Amino acid sequence: MSKIITVDFDDTLAITTSTAWGGTTLMPVERVVNFIKLKIDSGHHVYVVTFRNWQNKQEVTDFCKAHGIRIKDVICTEGKTKTEFIKQLNSSLHIDDHVETCTLCTMAGIEVLMVDWGQEEKNTTAKFFNKI
Repeated sequence: MSKIITVDFDDTLAITTSTAWGGTTLMPVERVVNFIKLKIDSGHHVYVVTFRNWQNKQEVTDFCKAHGIRIKDVICTEGKTKTEFIKQLNSSLHIDDHVETCTLCTMAGIEVLMVDWGQEEKNTTAKFFNKI
């Protein structure tokens, strides 16, 4: 049976950057994308679990397809806490940049890997998580 890994989308799998013409574009967070691809190649199934609304599901799916990330599905929590969704998927690892989500997953017995954007400067709880 394959292990399940869940991953957040915004500021974890993808980051929004400004363009020269004043717009924004989604760019992959290479260290996370490379880690996920290695896990997929070793037989893991990956689900994206995002706070986004269901109307954004196709954008997330298209981004993953465009960057060769073979995910199983996108779960949009519509702003609800992710922990119950992650537990229902039986995830063995969740990757996220959000300190509260990492804390709640850890409390639920789910291993976490935090995407490091310097969160420790604002929230010392971030120091307790393994980083990517």
